[in-house]
Amino acid sequence: MTGRTVTITVSGSAQRHYSPNRCTVHLGLHADGSDRQAAADQVTAAAVSITDAVTALVEQPRSPVARWSLDQIQHSRSRPYHRDGKQRPWVYRSSASATVTFKDFAALGPFIDEVADVEAVSVGHLQWWLTRKVEAKKTAHVRDLAVQDALAKAQEYTQGLGYSEFHAIAIADPGMLGLSTGGQQYLSAPGGIPAARAMSALPSDEIPMIELTPDRITVSADVEARFEAIRPGREQDS
Repeated sequence: MTGRTVTITVSGSAQRHYSPNRCTVHLGLHADGSDRQAAADQVTAAAVSITDAVTALVEQPRSPVARWSLDQIQHSRSRPYHRDGKQRPWVYRSSASATVTFKDFAALGPFIDEVADVEAVSVGHLQWWLTRKVEAKKTAHVRDLAVQDALAKAQEYTQGLGYSEFHAIAIADPGMLGLSTGGQQYLSAPGGIPAARAMSALPSDEIPMIELTPDRITVSADVEARFEAIRPGREQDS
């Protein structure tokens, strides 16, 4: 008598949370004025202040800044609405945006404190993320864990059937074996201004320094796998 076989199809999943190794600060520069030059001068002055602050960090022996950018200043104008239909004077607006990506988070709080005090500058949000190299490494690890999860399920099914052994015959990304339409996900943390803040102990007449706690990055992976479980048959004499 030959051994009997049964096909087992399972999904595997895994998820891990990692600390980010980059944080991008998004800054907005904007000012209104009664004439184009007045608005432009405020934003230009703000751009110079940001450039000076970032340059000081970039020129450090071990710079905490990975990269940064400052957009060209844009100019526009509009007339404020008047419910009686009267014509109001033009309002001129100048605006720009800047991003500064940090690799050393210890410098984040002092930098945000400095630029937040600059007229015409607003701190938009903080984006916590992983570099491509680190992301690939973490994703590969989580995918391996998903495969191990699928193997564990297959083993449980095999033992539950009373079969003695099993082996893999197919493994695929989600949806390839017809189990689901989901997929591997890399979820970066929500952007918002910081997930957590802690104020360092300072004398009451000094402004406390912001210490930022980064959001965690969630990396998840899903796989589908097909196995063949075997229950060996006993040889019979003819």
